[in-house]
Amino acid sequence: MTPMLRIVQRTARVSLLSVSLVSLAQAQHPAIQLYDHEFNLINPLTGQNADKPFSVKNTCGTCHEYDTITKGFHFQAGWNKVSDDFGKKRGRPWELSDGFLGGWYPYAFRQLAKKRNRSPDEIDLTVYEFVGFSRSGPDEPPCGACHPGGGGLEYDRDGQRYDERLRANPSLRETLDGDYYRSHWDRSGVVEADCLLCHLPGYDFEERIRQLEQGNYQWAVVAASRLAIVEGAVKDGQVPKVTYNTRYFNADGSVTLPIRWPPPSENCLYCHGRSDVKKRGFSWGDIRNPDIHGQQGLACAACHPSGLDHQFARGKQNVARVAPETLGTMRDCVNCHTTGYFGATIPRHRTVRPFHLRRISCEACHIPALQRVAALGVETSTGQLEFVPNPLGAKEFGAVATWRPVYERKDEQRIYPFNSVLVAWWGNLDRDGILYPLFLREHEAAWKLYGNRVKDDNGDGKPEVNSEQEIIAGLRAFAQVLAGNQRFQQVHPVFVRGDKAWHLDDEGRLATLDYDLTGLTRVDFRITHNVAPSHFSLGASGCLDCHKSDADFFMGRRFVDLAGLDGKPVTVPKGFALGCKPLAFYFNAIHQQILSPVVSWIIIVVVFFIVLHYHRFGPKRVPFRPDSGEILRFTALERMVHLFRLIAFVVLAVTGLIMAFNHVAWQELFFDSPKKMSDTHIVFGIVFIVTTIYGGLLWFEDAMFESHDKAWVRILGGYFGHHGPVPAGRFNAGQKMFYWYTLIFGLVMGITGIFLMFKASLPLSLVCVVGTIHNLVGFLMIAGVLAHAYLGTIANPGTWRVLVDGYVTREWAQHHHPLWYQEILRREQAQREAASKVEPTAPDAGQVS
Repeated sequence: MTPMLRIVQRTARVSLLSVSLVSLAQAQHPAIQLYDHEFNLINPLTGQNADKPFSVKNTCGTCHEYDTITKGFHFQAGWNKVSDDFGKKRGRPWELSDGFLGGWYPYAFRQLAKKRNRSPDEIDLTVYEFVGFSRSGPDEPPCGACHPGGGGLEYDRDGQRYDERLRANPSLRETLDGDYYRSHWDRSGVVEADCLLCHLPGYDFEERIRQLEQGNYQWAVVAASRLAIVEGAVKDGQVPKVTYNTRYFNADGSVTLPIRWPPPSENCLYCHGRSDVKKRGFSWGDIRNPDIHGQQGLACAACHPSGLDHQFARGKQNVARVAPETLGTMRDCVNCHTTGYFGATIPRHRTVRPFHLRRISCEACHIPALQRVAALGVETSTGQLEFVPNPLGAKEFGAVATWRPVYERKDEQRIYPFNSVLVAWWGNLDRDGILYPLFLREHEAAWKLYGNRVKDDNGDGKPEVNSEQEIIAGLRAFAQVLAGNQRFQQVHPVFVRGDKAWHLDDEGRLATLDYDLTGLTRVDFRITHNVAPSHFSLGASGCLDCHKSDADFFMGRRFVDLAGLDGKPVTVPKGFALGCKPLAFYFNAIHQQILSPVVSWIIIVVVFFIVLHYHRFGPKRVPFRPDSGEILRFTALERMVHLFRLIAFVVLAVTGLIMAFNHVAWQELFFDSPKKMSDTHIVFGIVFIVTTIYGGLLWFEDAMFESHDKAWVRILGGYFGHHGPVPAGRFNAGQKMFYWYTLIFGLVMGITGIFLMFKASLPLSLVCVVGTIHNLVGFLMIAGVLAHAYLGTIANPGTWRVLVDGYVTREWAQHHHPLWYQEILRREQAQREAASKVEPTAPDAGQVS
């Protein structure tokens, strides 16, 4: 298919898709009648119930299956699995579910309270506080901001609606029930599933946050939809006042809203844009941080569709654990770009090695960099989540700045890009041997005791606990704060930072705690968006994009601690996580950048000297008659071994050079695909190994050096103008050297080649070293074989025929291998003498039998 035809077909597919989506988007939603919580009609034009907030459940639920919709994981967020005992099996008793409501990981840090508690010391965050009173930092919204409502924001753990139950039993707020402790559900109402949050263009998300933080839970959708103004705050003891904007309403009191299906991407970004820019540097529809899919007009719902159950298709994430049945249900890169789905191009990857495609994810190459400031770390010491920007020195999250991912091996040991966010936090080692993370309010209380002793070592304006004196001061302060805390059976503060857990030992000295910190010191957020066009991807400029000595892919710095004991960041090469040690990588990089080009020139230099030698000295004009039948130089077995070894070497040389220099045009000339070329290389490599070993055994005795070989070396075999006989046995010194040269290098090539056949199972460092040796020795072998081929053919016309019939003339043997010829003569003489001795003598004439 020509490039022009591909462009026309792609344009046609995208145009048809656009027409279909525009038609769907322009389909108008019917006019809606508003209903309040008690299913009373609201008509602002007549004043009927015009002071009541409308209920999304009763308004939208008249047509849509509310109960089915709210079973989706966005609404449940783990609430359907919540249990006080959920985390015990994972060694995290404070975890209550696998989702947003009840789940825990050090990046978010807040802990949802259990249903049943023995003391207020056990309660960090009740469900009521989760909704609107859970800011963990000055720039952080409350947790409920990014929960669409329904599920745990509407019904308690017993399946009862919060506001109705608390009105019926007000004393619940005085109990240690994690759903009701010190709550005001009876006045705030609940947060029903907010359909408009996702489906209404122009929804005011910031107003929603403001209303939640004022405790106006049931009024949040009213104000954020812009259908009314809400004044007053439940948290101040007020009853919010609703004033509907009558201009939005039809004459019958209904309202016509520009409801969109599928949800517009802008609405998805209310939550995912705010959170994922920190986690992954994500943005959408962003000219400074583009995604090629967004530039082609794809919306979020195109890749993340859902049915009426609102179980959206998802990719494979390593952090999110909620609704595992939905993980990996969306079309991934391979699904679309091998089938042309949605007009996706079908790449040929002409210049990419097959092994790379098996071991490196699409995202690793096609998301080489992000252009929005993300998070590099988070500290909890002050009692607030203090985020450290990536790249360091950036002023605010989401600002324009370039940073590059780190890489990890995940599914099937494939390499994926991540943003690795380091976390530093304080915990308590209880008597059960479990390290419990402390609440932010406990961090804050301790900070007041020791914060004035903590310095800002890196000059970012935020003090960080990193020196031994600061850690000791912190541990002692936490011991004071936790004294008498009824949550723990023992007080033993621990500080987690980098890859260490610090504590005070039995003698009060600072020491590291032997504790499994897997998943507790960093959070790796997989990067899947902001895909760059192919001409910006890694490898677009060749192998050196990743394999030069300063390439970021392997040698970029990865932070393992934002502030070591000396206050300076602690980093390691990115290749560490992939199993590639710096020495092995530098060896490979030197090969890629220096040795490979230089050694490859050796081949050209050899050819040059061959031509020069031919013109200066010319060939040896010793008569050679094929099929002479005079002297057998090589047996049929020897000729067969040499022939198969030669054929194998030629194929290996051609395919090897194509792979070494990634010559796509030559590859496509001889082979259908890179895999077929690789398979051919392997098959002939096996032939070469077998014939090399067998040939080594066949000619081992003839290749042993003797004293007369020194004379051959002194006159350089007569190839540079010497006239007269040159001492040589069956093999001259040059042929012996070539024997050992090809035997040793051939075995090296064979051994390294076998390793490379199974490189998927080998450490990357070993693959780098072995691959480099294999290539360099291959170049040297090609150069040596070229010289040998010249000396054995053009420089000695007709000699190559000996490999066809195996015979040489006596004159040729005497000139080239006189010692061998003398030995043949002696054997012939000995054979004649032996034959004469066994001839029968004639009987005497007079002898009588």
